[in-house]
Amino acid sequence: MSIPIYPNHEHACPNVGNCPHLGGASVISVAMVANQSEDTRESSLRQIRLLEKRNSELLSDVVSLQEQLERVKLELKIERQNKFATNEQSDDDAKPELQEANQDDSGRKAKRGAPVGHPGWFRKTPQEYDWDIDVKAPRVCPCCASRQVILLDADPLEHLQEDIVDGQFRVVLYRHVVAKCIACDTLVQKAGPGEVLGSRIGPGLRSKAIYLRNVIGITYRKVPRAIEELFGITFTAAALIGFEKALAKLAEPVVDDIAKKLASTDGPVYADETYWTLDGDRAYFWVHGNEQFIHFTFETTRAGFVSRDVLGPDFCGTLVTDCYGGYNAQVAGAKQKCLAHLARTSRDWQKLVAPVSADYQFFEDVKQFVQRGTRLHRRRKAGKLKGAALESEILWLRNELERLSLTDVEDEKAIQLQGRILRHLSEWLVFIDDPRVSPTNNLAERAIRPLVVLRKICFGSRSREGGERMADLMSVAETARRHGHRASDIYYGLFTRPPDEVLRSLYAPA
Repeated sequence: MSIPIYPNHEHACPNVGNCPHLGGASVISVAMVANQSEDTRESSLRQIRLLEKRNSELLSDVVSLQEQLERVKLELKIERQNKFATNEQSDDDAKPELQEANQDDSGRKAKRGAPVGHPGWFRKTPQEYDWDIDVKAPRVCPCCASRQVILLDADPLEHLQEDIVDGQFRVVLYRHVVAKCIACDTLVQKAGPGEVLGSRIGPGLRSKAIYLRNVIGITYRKVPRAIEELFGITFTAAALIGFEKALAKLAEPVVDDIAKKLASTDGPVYADETYWTLDGDRAYFWVHGNEQFIHFTFETTRAGFVSRDVLGPDFCGTLVTDCYGGYNAQVAGAKQKCLAHLARTSRDWQKLVAPVSADYQFFEDVKQFVQRGTRLHRRRKAGKLKGAALESEILWLRNELERLSLTDVEDEKAIQLQGRILRHLSEWLVFIDDPRVSPTNNLAERAIRPLVVLRKICFGSRSREGGERMADLMSVAETARRHGHRASDIYYGLFTRPPDEVLRSLYAPA
C-alpha cells in the first residue's frame, strides 16, 4: 500500500525534514523508500505467481510422462514375456496358489508341460524294415567291465531304428543276442554298426539335425520341418534338444582336448567375445583359436578370468585380441593388439573433427600406419617382401609408431586414441618379430560371426545348459572344418565310436 505525502498539509510539522522519532530522517524520504519497497514486493509476487504456474505445468508434464513411461515398461514386459519368458518370468504375476501348485515336492518350480487337453505325440512303429543286422553279445560288461558275461537261452531282442543312410530314409532291424553279466546281474548289449542303443532315431539323422541347428543356424522348430521335407522323417523340437544333450556329453573329451591343444601352443591364439541373450539377461560367448583349433566357451560374465581358465596360467604363446581390458591379466609369451580395430576407430572418430586440422591428419596417419602394417604381413607371408625392402618397411613402422605416440593432438577423441596407443605401445608390432602372428584379430571374429547371425534369428538361449551345449558342439564343428572334415561326419563318429578314435580322425588331415 502506497503512503501519500502532503508537504503542505494543514497540520504542518516543523520536524518534517528532521523527525526526532525517525532518528533525524526526513519523513518524505522514508515514505518514498516505503513506496519503492511496495513496488518491489508487487513485482516479486507477480514473478512468484508466474513461477508457480510454470511449476504446475511442469508437474503436470512430469506426471503425464511418468504414466507414459509405466505404460511403455508394461508393454516392453509383455513383449519380452511373449518372446523370451521362462516359466519363472511368466509366473511372476501369477496367483500364489497357482505358484504353489506348479512346484514339485522339493519346492522348485516344475516345468510348464503341455496345455490341458493337448493330445500326446508318439512315433509310429514301422511295419517294414529295409534290412536286419544280428548283433553279438559283448565280451566285457559295459557297466562294471567284468568278463563274466553269459548268454541266455531266449529270443533275440529286436530294435527298430529309423535313420538316414547314404542320403535316404532307411529302417534297420537290429537283433541282439540276450546276455547277462553275472557280476552286476544286468542284461548287457553292445551297439551294432550305426546303432544308438535305446533310440528310435539313428546317428545319421541326429548328426544332420544338430549340424543344421548349431552350424547352419536354423531354429529348433524349423530343423524338424526341414528334415521332414527332405527325407520324410518326423520328430519334434524337444527330440532335437535330446539329441544335443547326448552329443554334448559325448563331445566333452574332444572339447577338453581342443582347449589343451590351444593352451600348450607356442604360436598365436586369437581371442574374442560377443554378447548373447540368456533368458532375457546378458551372457557371452568366448572364442579362442588358431588355424587348426577353435574353442568356444559360454559364460554369464565378460570378466577376464574366462580367458585365463581356457589358456591356463602358463600360456607361452602370443595372444591376439582387441583392446578389451579383460585380457590384460592374461599371462602370455607376447600380446598382439588388433590393428584393424585401431583403423576402424580412426575412421569413425575422424568424422568428428575438422577436415583441416592436426587431429584429422593424426587419424589419417593412424589409418596409413595400419594399412602398411597389414600389407607387410600379407606380402611377407606370400614371399613377395624380403631382404632390404622388408627391413626398410619394418623400420618405417617402428618410427611411425613412435611418432604417432608423440604427436600433439587437441581433440578429445584424438587424445583418447593416442592414449590407447601409448597404453599398448609394445603390443602393436609383435607380428613383425613373429611371422606366424597376424596383425589383426580377424580369425576369431570370423569364427564367432555365425553366433552373431544366429543371435538375430533365435534371440538367444532359454537356459545356461543350452548355451554350453552350443559352445561344445560348435567347437567340434569349427575344429573339424579347419582339418578338412565335415562336421556332421564327426558328430556321427561321436555317436558310434569311442572318443579316442574320434580324436584321431578329427586331427587327421582330410
